[in-house]
Amino acid sequence: MKKSIYILACSVLMMSACTDFFDEHMLGNKDPKVSDVRTGMTYVLTDDDYKQVTNYADNIAKALALDPVDSTGLAELKAIASEKSFTETASADMYVPALMADKFPYLDNGTTCDVFYTMREGKSNRIKEFNGAQGFTLTTDDYETIWQKRGADYITPATLANIPDFLTGKLSNAKEGQIALITYNYTDDEPDPSELSDFLPYELTLSQLMAFPDDKRHQISGYVGEIKSSISGRFYMTDGDYSIYVYGLTDEDGNKVWKDKGIQQGDAITIIGRYSEESGEPQILDAIYVSHTPANPAPRRAPMARKLSVVNALYQLTAEGWQLYHNDQLKAAIALPQSVYESAGVTAITDPDIIIKYLQATYPYAADKEIYLVAYMGKNGATADEWVIDGTEFVLTTGYITESMSFEVKNNQWVANISTYLQAKFVGEGPGKFTIHTVTLDGLSYIWRYQAAYGMTASSYVSGTNHRVEGWLVSPNIRLKKSIQPQLTFDQAVRYGNVVDNPKWLNVMVTNNFTGDVTTTEWKQLEWPAELPDGSNWIFQSSGIFDLSEYNGQTIVLGFRYNTNLDGVDVPSAPTWEIQNLLLAEPAEEE
Repeated sequence: MKKSIYILACSVLMMSACTDFFDEHMLGNKDPKVSDVRTGMTYVLTDDDYKQVTNYADNIAKALALDPVDSTGLAELKAIASEKSFTETASADMYVPALMADKFPYLDNGTTCDVFYTMREGKSNRIKEFNGAQGFTLTTDDYETIWQKRGADYITPATLANIPDFLTGKLSNAKEGQIALITYNYTDDEPDPSELSDFLPYELTLSQLMAFPDDKRHQISGYVGEIKSSISGRFYMTDGDYSIYVYGLTDEDGNKVWKDKGIQQGDAITIIGRYSEESGEPQILDAIYVSHTPANPAPRRAPMARKLSVVNALYQLTAEGWQLYHNDQLKAAIALPQSVYESAGVTAITDPDIIIKYLQATYPYAADKEIYLVAYMGKNGATADEWVIDGTEFVLTTGYITESMSFEVKNNQWVANISTYLQAKFVGEGPGKFTIHTVTLDGLSYIWRYQAAYGMTASSYVSGTNHRVEGWLVSPNIRLKKSIQPQLTFDQAVRYGNVVDNPKWLNVMVTNNFTGDVTTTEWKQLEWPAELPDGSNWIFQSSGIFDLSEYNGQTIVLGFRYNTNLDGVDVPSAPTWEIQNLLLAEPAEEE
C-alpha cells in the first residue's frame, strides 16, 4: 500500500513538472493554452544571438526593403553578426523583435522585457572634434610672423603667447571648434638681443646661398668683386668659389651708401637681400648694406648654442580665440611627441601599439577608468584616439557601448517600445543594470543599497551618527536617438534630514559623455520639478516630471547623487532616500 501511494505521488509530481516544462517550451503541445504575462524581464544578447538575428526571413526582408537597389541594408544586417553590435541604421528596434518571438513565443500580450545589447556608435564626440583638424610644422615664415622679426627658427617662453595670434592669421577661415596640431622647435633659452638686432635674417656665406638657393631674404657675407656702378651700388659679390650680381645696394631707407661707406673692390662685405634669377642670371635683389671692412674683418658673433626640442602642441579655436586644447573629462590631452615618430622610424602612426607603449612609459601610475586623448598624424592627416585604463592596461576606446531597449508583446507580436527608454521598478526586481559608485564613505560600509520592499535606498545615518558621504546610483546608457519629448519620473520617499538641506544633498544628474568614473564625468544637475518630501514620513511621492528634451538624439546616463559631504559642514540630520518605479519615456497619449 505504501509503495502504491508512493508511486502515485511521484506520478503526480512528474506530470506536473512535465506539463510546466512542455507548456513553456511548446514541446509536444500543438495548441498550448497556458497564459503567461510577465513584466520586468531583462535579457542580455549573447554572441550567438547577434548571428541568429541575421538569419530570420523577416529581418532579411526588412533589410532588403531599406535599399532594394544595391542591398546596403542587407550588408548592414550581416555586419550585426560579425561586429556583434547594432548601429543607427541596422537598429535593435528593427531586428530584435524576431529574436524575441523565437526565444519567447509563449508569452502573452502585456509582457515587457528590457533587452541589453551592444551599440556601435563610433568614437566619442571629443574624437569627432578632430575630424578636419589642421596638422602642420612651422616654417621659416611662420617663425618670422611669431617673432615679428627674423633670426630665430624656434619658439621660446617669451613667444609662446604669440602663437594664438599667429594661428588667427594662419587659419583665417577656421570656425569655432577647429583644432590645430602644430609642430615647432622649442628652447627655454631666450636669444641674446644682439642675435635678433636690426631684424636680421639668417646669416649665410655666399657659397651656402648658392649651394641651396631660395627666394627668402638672407644676410650674406662675401667680398666685393667687379664694381659695375659705384653710383647705383651695382657690383659682383664673390667668395672665390662663386660670384653673383648685386642689383643695387642701399641702406634700410633706400639711400645710396656706396660713396659714404668708402667701399672698394676686395673689401669684405655683408649685405641683406634675396636670391633671384628673374633676369636670367643669379643676382641679389633688394640689397641692404650691413657692414664692410677692408681686410680680414672679425666674424660676427655666432648665435649662442642652445638645445632645441621638437614640440607637438594642440590648439582649439574657442569663442575667446585660439587656446591650448583642454577637456575636463580627460585625464590628459596629448599631442604625440615627435620623438615617438622618430624612434619608430615613421612619419605617420598606423600601429596603435606605438601609442600604447608611449602611454605605458609616460603614465605608469595611471588610475583605473582615466581617459587619455592622443592626437597624432595618421596616414590621412591629423587625427586622435582615446585610451582608457582598464585595470592597469591602456585600452583603445572603439565606440562600442552597452544600451537597452524595452520590448513588449502587443497584438500577439513582439515590438520595440521605442517610446519607453528606461524603466526600473526596483521593488522586488533588484537594481537591474544600475550600478553603485561610492566616492566618500566616512567609515560606512555602503551608502546606496537595494532593499526588496523599498527599492534603491541611500542613507548616511548609522548608530546615532550622521556621516558626510558621497555615493551615486548610476543608470545604464539610455539611447534617446529617436526621442521627441523624453520625460523622467519616479516615486521617492525621503525621511529625516530637513527641507533646507535635502534638495542640496539629494540630486538627479545627467550626462551625455559618461567616462565610467562619476568624479571625472561632466554632469548637469537637474532642477527638482516638484518639492521634495519634507522628511516627516515614509510616504512615497512622485518626483514630478523632468524634461530631457535637450538630449534628443543623444545617449545619456542618469546619476542619483546622495552627497552630504558639502562645504565641510557637519550634517545635523542625514536623510534616507528611497527610489522606485522609475520611468523615462515619451508622454502617455491621452485617450
